[in-house]
Amino acid sequence: MDGAADRIGERGYEQLRHAAETHRSDLVLRLGAEVGLRPAEMTAVRLTDITEFEGYRLLAVREGGEVVRETYLPDSVEHDMRKYTNSAGMDDDEPLFSVSPRRLQMLVNEVADRAAETTPHLKEVSSRDLRWRFAASLLDDGVPPDVVCALGGWDRLDRLDPLLDEPDRETIIAAVDGSSGQAAASEPQRTIDWITAVSEALATAATSEAMAATVCDHLTETAGFEFAWLAERTGDGLTPRVTAEISETAVQQQIEAHIESVTALLDVGEVRVVDDDTGPVALVPLVRENTVSGVVGIAAGEGLTDTERAVLSALGVQVGHAQVAAERKRLLLADTVTELEFHCGDERAFTAGVSEALQCTVELSGVVPVAGQSLLYYLMVEGASADAILSYADDDDGVADARLLEEHSDGVLLEVIVTDTPALQLVESGGRIRSVTATDGVATIAVELPGEADIRPTVNAVTDAYRETSLAAKRETERPAETDTGFRDRLTDTLSDRQETVLQAAYHSGYFEWPRGSTAEELADSLDVSSPTLHNHLRKAQQKVLTAFFDDRPTEPRRPVDN
Repeated sequence: MDGAADRIGERGYEQLRHAAETHRSDLVLRLGAEVGLRPAEMTAVRLTDITEFEGYRLLAVREGGEVVRETYLPDSVEHDMRKYTNSAGMDDDEPLFSVSPRRLQMLVNEVADRAAETTPHLKEVSSRDLRWRFAASLLDDGVPPDVVCALGGWDRLDRLDPLLDEPDRETIIAAVDGSSGQAAASEPQRTIDWITAVSEALATAATSEAMAATVCDHLTETAGFEFAWLAERTGDGLTPRVTAEISETAVQQQIEAHIESVTALLDVGEVRVVDDDTGPVALVPLVRENTVSGVVGIAAGEGLTDTERAVLSALGVQVGHAQVAAERKRLLLADTVTELEFHCGDERAFTAGVSEALQCTVELSGVVPVAGQSLLYYLMVEGASADAILSYADDDDGVADARLLEEHSDGVLLEVIVTDTPALQLVESGGRIRSVTATDGVATIAVELPGEADIRPTVNAVTDAYRETSLAAKRETERPAETDTGFRDRLTDTLSDRQETVLQAAYHSGYFEWPRGSTAEELADSLDVSSPTLHNHLRKAQQKVLTAFFDDRPTEPRRPVDN
């Protein structure tokens, strides 16, 4: 369970509410922790947004004046909303809060400070922690993750990854074994045997191609399916990548014969069976970053059992996760990389928008991906004041938070948490951001991809999502040997993803400088973890860095000491 959700807990939430000195403060807490609203969404809430359906109340959530989703509204919260508006003499069509989203964030921080007088760890609670509590409570109550995403406005299931366990083989088998009582107990042991074998083989495969071949081979040899194939999405269709016990021509014929079933794209977790001339064929979605990126086809024979469907569905997710991890690691180790340069004039991108609005120049000094849902930007900005930049960030829907780190005579250094930017799309595609600069409303983004990677899906994904973005340059380059095979290589093998994230964020935010540019509490809040969790990851990461530096250096003979 995520540290933020654990940090609040039921008792902690009660203490927070007791520390709310005004009706407004308490209502802000409830709208975040029990309704799942962001501060920006709270500022648009009106009583006229409440509707009733089959005896339950729903709240229309607005963004830019338009309804973007509906979420469940507990009766007690609805009662408090009406009580608040009545006491303030508001009309039903007036917004409940006539303040900025940042003011509501500050209000939560003020309540947390008061609660920390008796419970110190509550000092770290932020408005984002309230939303994590909302999601964690629903998941604990058995609400499916996709429904939680819809209620809370998370656009992808992987946004909830910090609250969910990784779908490893033990989890898969435990879920399948307990899913249907006596029926589960009567399923053939071979199902568990072959999914275990596939999982073990995936752990040793080093590339996406090797993983695809491993899956198809095990499905035919270990699981006993007549044939298996894996095809990846390219443009509007599918291209076969690996086949086992079936020719590529036959696979292409199956894809063309069932083009609607294959390209109308399966939902995440769905296993569809189609009738082919060769017999039933099961189509399993291959899932990467919670997006269906391809299909695994399997001869279904006389059909699939419920257990086989569940395991195959989980397998598609597991393979996708493993391929993404392998591609990112290969990017770190690759000697040859493809450098892409994009020009983005879309004001949705914070760097482009702020440079146009404030006539300033922006340069990225560091970037840290956070849990696949946002990027921590460390930006040097010249030509605009910190207040003007932070005010712009307040009104930017693609910015979750922003704070000033340092002010210099020639500019300011800020930390900005961005959730809507082409750079995030590039990172999710396995890229490494090398630089971002922006001036006059145009941001230039440089990214590295593995030299052998097919860049077309990445380019198409970015330009389709951001219409004012175009590919400006592409070049192949080699990295210096020391960069790829030396110190960083050793660390890549030892640091966990979370340790690397924390270490990067601490470095870029000035945590190691004196005086510090960021406190541990500020850094923990930016990374959405508790302070003890931050210190734990940071200590382990520092130990591994020092070990790699001191223990792995070539030994040299000691020089004699002069007397």
